[in-house]
Amino acid sequence: METPHWPRARWQDSGDEAFWLWFVFGDFDANLRIDAQRFRTRGLPAGVEAVLYDNAALARWDGYPLDGTLGAIFADEQPELLEQARRAGQCWLLRGSLTDPADLDALRDMVGSITALCNGGGVAVVDPQMLSLFSARDWQSRYFTRDTFHARDHVLILCDGDDGHEGRVRVHTRGLRKFARPDIDLRNVPAEQAGQAGELTLGFVEFQCEGGLVADGHAIEIEGNPQRIVAHLSGSTSDADFNNRHLTLRWPD
Repeated sequence: METPHWPRARWQDSGDEAFWLWFVFGDFDANLRIDAQRFRTRGLPAGVEAVLYDNAALARWDGYPLDGTLGAIFADEQPELLEQARRAGQCWLLRGSLTDPADLDALRDMVGSITALCNGGGVAVVDPQMLSLFSARDWQSRYFTRDTFHARDHVLILCDGDDGHEGRVRVHTRGLRKFARPDIDLRNVPAEQAGQAGELTLGFVEFQCEGGLVADGHAIEIEGNPQRIVAHLSGSTSDADFNNRHLTLRWPD
């Protein structure tokens, strides 16, 4: 058996499916062909489709990623790139589900394929699961230039105020559905301990991307605190905060 390029050293089958979704905006050559060796891809994995749309037609879709909540985020963070994407003539939609993968080589294939699309006329890539918009150059730099997997590249970790708890913050993630794993929602964190909470969350992200499973009710010790944090599995893929199930955790008072 061939050794995976991107292994999952802790993999256990979760019984869930990994869900992938990207949009690549640009003006593409009608005869575009992907050089598999150059872009380190074996093509689309089973269960994933790539469909080319006219951008103007796609813009009439309710889930158009350059409008609504995502569009507002992109307008605030990268307005010029957003306008480039909106002016593009076409959009490749790459979407699909696959059984919990024992390695991440199929994800590596997708990175290579999307890089090839960027090289062939793409100007912007949207990863809605990470609430992220990348220029073609930034995509290549972040994902393709180095042929190594880094969990932090593929999962967004956010820190914001915890509603109803003054002086407390919430650390949470988006993107772990790509790995058939629940996202993280860590609440009631004292603001001065946000960094420690972020490191704890990153540990969960890396563990799950490696294929590890966090059991419902799993308890975690915190350095310097006699109480433990307990993870409870919550939510569903229809939850707008995550588009995924999530592990709810509460920092001790």
